[in-house]
Amino acid sequence: MSKPCLNTVELCSQINGKPILKGINFEVEAGALIGVIGPNGAGKSSLLKHLSGYLAASSGDVFIQGQSLGALSASERAAQISYLPQSNRVEFPYKVTELVSLGLVNNASLSIEEKKQNIAQALKRLDIDYLADRTVDHLSGGEQQLVHLARILLQDTPIILLDEPSASLDIGHEAQLMNILHSLVKEGKTVVVALHNLNTAAEFCDRLMLLQNGRVVADGKPNKILTQELIESIYPYQVQVSTNTMTGNPNILAVKKLKS
Repeated sequence: MSKPCLNTVELCSQINGKPILKGINFEVEAGALIGVIGPNGAGKSSLLKHLSGYLAASSGDVFIQGQSLGALSASERAAQISYLPQSNRVEFPYKVTELVSLGLVNNASLSIEEKKQNIAQALKRLDIDYLADRTVDHLSGGEQQLVHLARILLQDTPIILLDEPSASLDIGHEAQLMNILHSLVKEGKTVVVALHNLNTAAEFCDRLMLLQNGRVVADGKPNKILTQELIESIYPYQVQVSTNTMTGNPNILAVKKLKS
């Protein structure tokens, strides 16, 4: 059996003495799109920060291709993992192409012309090539997020970590983003993405990991995780779970609370 490309062993963390993650154990095989779901404060963002090496664990460990993340240098981590945090607002007047070019940090051997071509291709893939000559500080939150995603595409790492990447995107760009992630895993990349939209998670993810209070409470295929009983036990509101007639995946709707 091949080693997982990414795994954690009893990963724990705390902030100011307060436990945030509590004994997280999971393994991710190459070529999978994993959705991390759960209510606000469940530990989704903290988990991704630890997987990226942005935060150090209080105990336990994260392994990349069987090697402890802490044993890797910053450049070695950058070659293995790309990470897009939840908040990326840029106020400095970088040109879009300048910011996206930071994704080429591991490709110093490319010529100037090759770098320009790669940048143009990444922008075109996200349908934002019209932003190339704009400055990032004058873009909307959704446009900035797409620019950061173009940078992530250029980094071209085997493991991609994304924290709520579609939060500021309209439904069209959200679908475009998730389809791009789906195409990346078909190319063999591994994507771990934190999502609030359960319907998006159901449609696009191969596997879901449900967090609550810093613990993994469920892990498996979307149709095994997104059940009425389990969702209502985690989220304190009534929902209606049905089946998407086009795809066969779960479809979750919030139910309006009627006056008694």
